Amino acid sequence: MRALKLSIFALFGAALLAACSSDAGSGGDPAQAGGSSGTSTASGGALANGGQTASNAGASGSSLSTGGSSGSSTSSGGSSPGAGSGGTLGMAGSGVMGTANAPSITFTEYAIPTDTGAKASNPGAIAAGPDGNLWFNHQSTAPNAIQSVTPNGVFSAVFKTSTTNTGPVGVYGGPDGNVWYTKQGGIGRATPSGTINEYGVPNGGDSAGIVNGPDGKLWFTEPSKNKIGNLTPAAQFKDFTLPTANSGPYAITLGPDGNLWFTEAAASGNKIGRITPAGVVTEFPIPTPLANPRGISKGPDGNLWFSELDGRKIGRITPTGEVKEFAIPSGASPGSITAGKDGNVWYTEAGSANSIARVTPEGSIAEYLIPTAASDPSGITSGPDGNLWFTELSANKIGRISNLMGGGNVNSSSGGGGGPLTDGKTCSNDTDCLGSGKACGGDVCSAKVTPHVCVLASSGDPGLCSGDDKCWCAGEGAKCDATSHACSVTVHGGASP
Repeated sequence: MRALKLSIFALFGAALLAACSSDAGSGGDPAQAGGSSGTSTASGGALANGGQTASNAGASGSSLSTGGSSGSSTSSGGSSPGAGSGGTLGMAGSGVMGTANAPSITFTEYAIPTDTGAKASNPGAIAAGPDGNLWFNHQSTAPNAIQSVTPNGVFSAVFKTSTTNTGPVGVYGGPDGNVWYTKQGGIGRATPSGTINEYGVPNGGDSAGIVNGPDGKLWFTEPSKNKIGNLTPAAQFKDFTLPTANSGPYAITLGPDGNLWFTEAAASGNKIGRITPAGVVTEFPIPTPLANPRGISKGPDGNLWFSELDGRKIGRITPTGEVKEFAIPSGASPGSITAGKDGNVWYTEAGSANSIARVTPEGSIAEYLIPTAASDPSGITSGPDGNLWFTELSANKIGRISNLMGGGNVNSSSGGGGGPLTDGKTCSNDTDCLGSGKACGGDVCSAKVTPHVCVLASSGDPGLCSGDDKCWCAGEGAKCDATSHACSVTVHGGASP
């Protein structure tokens, strides 16, 4: 029976699948098994306090508007109490549509090999490890395990966790060079060689999201106990009670401000929370009622981005608490979310949508169908190879997305890369235009219109540049002409304007 049916998932429902995002991870170097095809998974989790058990696993073993509102702040378990004001409450809006300039990407899928002992893996959360591999959880209890896969698609042995019938939930690379995972009632640690140590959660409850903090500790959520906890690599625990009762803290990430940010998924929560390393908590209301916020990740733009499973939106919150929402064009329910190395944010869409989607810093959304039908994408992370990696819960695969900035073979199926190009945004160089994300073939700064505004590269406008670094297609050899002040290449394939 899957661990999904245990108490943490009974609390939030089956949709809890791996909504946590792992921006980075750490792992080991287990013996490698498997070939060039396979899949991997991981899902969010939390920490625990108590006794330790050790076992060694062998070859067998996962828009748009703003308004005013105030939140509440409290401190629990810290050295001193604190107070703060909440963020901005806004109205819901809609995402930007149109597929003309969304970049084409490439999917590669790897089936998780059964000869590693994986059987029915049901991969959930996934994180990048410092060993250059991707680590994921087996949410299935056949077996209870974690596993890694190289960027070339070679799978490690399966490392079985100590307790049966409680599959891991979250996974993250710890500050000590090991891989840490969350599970029902505990936190686990796996060394590169596969030695497993597990520790009981202080309050005996479930744990979910897990992430490295700025203080050398791992921070995690405790949904059923309504707490945020932290853990040293030596397994010393501390936790903090949240001000909103039964808020259901779930995913957690490190923010650009050095604080920890988390989602409050329960109906009584419906907020984004922030906790300082000292334990001061501030909560920010989400404009959409009953949004069911799940995944959260630090974005490349200096903001936090989160998914609204039931709100069917992607949210953005600044470090000062200003919230903005973007409706998903297809009406899909978003899950896990992560920052891509292309300067955009990417997230999963399970269920009938069966897609991976991209949202630009300006809120433009493009959705891409996964080649395998009914795969139920779960966790997603940015890999050490510059690609995106995700898990396919129902297909028992690990997926990789390359060509994030275009040049792939899969076009967006709905939504689009183009921002509202009639909004009068002025610019001086092509790279000032972010409506399509940081993508070759997206937007350029019009040379034909004064004052200069952003337009689609596909319009044939030559664009403007002041140097080679101001060309979106610099990676494809584009140069800025000193006379025309236009980039020699503005779309994929080397086509000149």
